Amino acid sequence: MNDFILIANPVSGKGKAKSTAEQAHAALTEAGQQGQLVFTAAAGDAKRFAHEAAANGVRFVIACGGDGTLHEVVNGIATLPDVILGVLPCGRGNDFAAAIGVPLKPETAIATLLSGTPIHVDLGRCYNSRQQSVVSNQQEGGTSPETSLLKAESQEPTADHYFTTIATCGYDAEVSRRAAKGTPVFAGTASYAYAAVETLFYYDPPVVHLEGDFGTYDGEILLAATGITNRYGGGFKIVPDARIDDGLFDVCIIRPVSELTVLRLMVTLFWGGHVSHPAVSIHRTRAITIKTETPLLLYADGEPMSETPVTIETIKHGLVVMSPR
Repeated sequence: MNDFILIANPVSGKGKAKSTAEQAHAALTEAGQQGQLVFTAAAGDAKRFAHEAAANGVRFVIACGGDGTLHEVVNGIATLPDVILGVLPCGRGNDFAAAIGVPLKPETAIATLLSGTPIHVDLGRCYNSRQQSVVSNQQEGGTSPETSLLKAESQEPTADHYFTTIATCGYDAEVSRRAAKGTPVFAGTASYAYAAVETLFYYDPPVVHLEGDFGTYDGEILLAATGITNRYGGGFKIVPDARIDDGLFDVCIIRPVSELTVLRLMVTLFWGGHVSHPAVSIHRTRAITIKTETPLLLYADGEPMSETPVTIETIKHGLVVMSPR
């Protein structure tokens, strides 16, 4: 029986993930553990590798790559008990790694796998009727990669999606979509900032109905961000006071503002200064329901997650992860 499986996206970090994964596998083996190193080749591989290994008794599942790889691995193990997640951050944002204190330096991150402490953190779960999403996409003739992903996943028996950082709806979801395409000039947080500016030229605020412990909100939004952690996009602190283990979401609702105001707010996101703006409100809730007049794509962990209408709820301490703490 293997002690661990190490799942790596070899192209993450411009190839950095491959060498980091090989170093980590060697270090774990030298420490007396037995395990398998596998590399992903296509979307869905990380989720499948993680689920199959955990279902067969492997209790330590390690994700090496960016937030997308981590997102898949989490969705592979989320429904299985007694699994510990390990994180080797090698991607663009690395927001979950920052939240649990795992450093970007490979040697230190690898040391966390060997001598860290398992901690319990919250997990987000999203419910949606995938069949309904597929029907609406077919009627609208959508053929984007995100739509294709939803169609492919619609054949799965469960309608649950899981996430570890922030689920986004509106402007920031569109920014995530554009940032995921990448640019030849920018990387990391700069790629999100570039996508945010680019998105301003055509973004049309949607009309939404939001419902949670805070009550309801009906109207247009710039964005609605539902966070377990306090940051996304590699450092934008959209919900600055969010705690990863309190069983609650912090929700940031920003009402439509001018393009110039959006740019000003973006600067303040690095320290959470946007929360004092009159167009911004922050709420706490155990769950939130999002409905829109037409289906709207949500992103979580920087990945396409589901279409509205959705209900998102917290699973308090739903994930165990190896942390330096």
